[in-house]
Amino acid sequence: MKSINRREFLKSTVGAATAFSVMSQNKSLGASNKVVLGIMGVGGRGRALLSSLVRRSDVKIKYICDADKRSYGPAAEIVMEGYDYKPKFVQDFRKMLDDSEVDAIVIATSDRWHALGTIMACQAEKDVYVEKPLSLSIWGGRKMVEAARKYNRVVQVGTQSRSAPYTDKAAEYIRSGKLGEVYLARVFLMQAAGPIHVANVQPVPESIDYDLWCGPSPMLPYRPGRWFWRLWDFYVGYIMADMTHQIDLVRYLIGKEYPDTVCNAGG
Repeated sequence: MKSINRREFLKSTVGAATAFSVMSQNKSLGASNKVVLGIMGVGGRGRALLSSLVRRSDVKIKYICDADKRSYGPAAEIVMEGYDYKPKFVQDFRKMLDDSEVDAIVIATSDRWHALGTIMACQAEKDVYVEKPLSLSIWGGRKMVEAARKYNRVVQVGTQSRSAPYTDKAAEYIRSGKLGEVYLARVFLMQAAGPIHVANVQPVPESIDYDLWCGPSPMLPYRPGRWFWRLWDFYVGYIMADMTHQIDLVRYLIGKEYPDTVCNAGG
């Protein structure tokens, strides 16, 4: 499959917080000259990515996948508005992986599925765009890298802030020494998140495959509110999930892989 210029995509989706460069270098494009995609997870973030992808003429959204059937309707509407066709719906993402026509998988699930979903997609010879955070653990992230290299796949993580043209200019300026020696960097993350109310245990709604939803995380009793993705059993916390953008930018701007020391404060 022919490689796509990452920045061309970014310029064509101005205002969209996404980057996508999962064009495989090992396969040739089909007769339609389109990259065939499966989207895994179409909640708020998944639908935002869909809204960007449907602006492209070289993409075909073949599958929408979500553990909750109720998510299909809003996602399918986005595809219909962009391409005037309805994608297939599956609850089990493995059905997408079994389809040889699918070139790449976009993973926009909650955090718990990022590592295993990426590894399984690589094993199925699919390229991957996976949302941040990379995984729930350092070990999981290393296994993702191993899988991408073993199966020769293109895998991109959604720390797309470094893809903006102005970021390159800032990095060039800082690394040139014009700013002087950089010995301290401060990053901030402020989000007005309200309390999450977790209700009592209830029967799992018929629309949800709760086993697939929990995936590699503990299969705890279903409680509305726990369904919200930012709960500790299924989530890595704000530093890894959101501040990863700012931390990644600092590393990129100053050209240093790891800091000498780190401290954190919050409340």
